Amino acid sequence: ICGWGDTSKVKVINDIPLWIFHGADDDIVKVSHSRKMYHALHEAKANVKYTEYPGINHDSWLKAYRDPELLEWLFLQKKK
Repeated sequence: ICGWGDTSKVKVINDIPLWIFHGADDDIVKVSHSRKMYHALHEAKANVKYTEYPGINHDSWLKAYRDPELLEWLFLQKKK
């Protein structure tokens, strides 16, 4: 959530299910970092989802934690 991933690590983490959340107006961590990481993971055929909240700043966790799909998605994930 509103993080910054290192795209050079995609091969190391591409088997971990990830859901990336970011506020489009984040002025602490640029949303472009999450977009770049999502695209790199997507190209690597990783199990990745991406949600970007328009008009939200750095506190995107407030919307993410209230997303009714988050817990359902989380508990559906399995270790390979």
